[in-house]
Amino acid sequence: MTTNTETSLCLHCGKPAAHQLVCAGCGIVAPAGRETDYFSVFGLPRRLAIDLAELERRYYALSREFHPDLFHDRPPAEQAESLRMTALVNRAYKTLKEPVRRALYWLEAHGESLGRDNERVPTTLAARVFEVQERLEELRAARARGAGEAEGRAMCAIRDQLRADLGASEARLARSFEADDGASAGALAETKKILSELHYLRTLLRDVESEV
Repeated sequence: MTTNTETSLCLHCGKPAAHQLVCAGCGIVAPAGRETDYFSVFGLPRRLAIDLAELERRYYALSREFHPDLFHDRPPAEQAESLRMTALVNRAYKTLKEPVRRALYWLEAHGESLGRDNERVPTTLAARVFEVQERLEELRAARARGAGEAEGRAMCAIRDQLRADLGASEARLARSFEADDGASAGALAETKKILSELHYLRTLLRDVESEV
């Protein structure tokens, strides 16, 4: 996980602010390092499994502290910093509260990405992808002939199953967050595998829903 080692100074009192988002000396918003990671924004442990209720509580607390309306009569530098910190807090919250976004961010922070793994259909889904695409072609051909009722019903059943499978994969992803704090080589590989499966399930579901 990348961290910033540069010492920041409080814009108001000039004392070292370390990586705090609010100066401990005077309570004024302090500049966070440009490389501040999303977990440290909320003072959370750097691990994939997080307490969502606590994340939300800290998000609203920081949002109140950095709200631009509180800085309208402050020096321009502090006003600019409050806007930057508000944007950072919002961006960090949107990323961490959603499991897939959080997992992608986690991989990137550990020098990993889906990369080529996401360009290949997972072996566990290869047959499924082929079957669904084939059934979609059959539905389109039937509709072109002025028919397609039976194929349409079958596609609705496939849509419902894909939705269920997507939910199951998302639950698997959430459970995988507990493994070794998500940072071991095995845990990172499992996270990549599940994210790739989720990508293809979402693509299949999107294609099916566009036809039913």
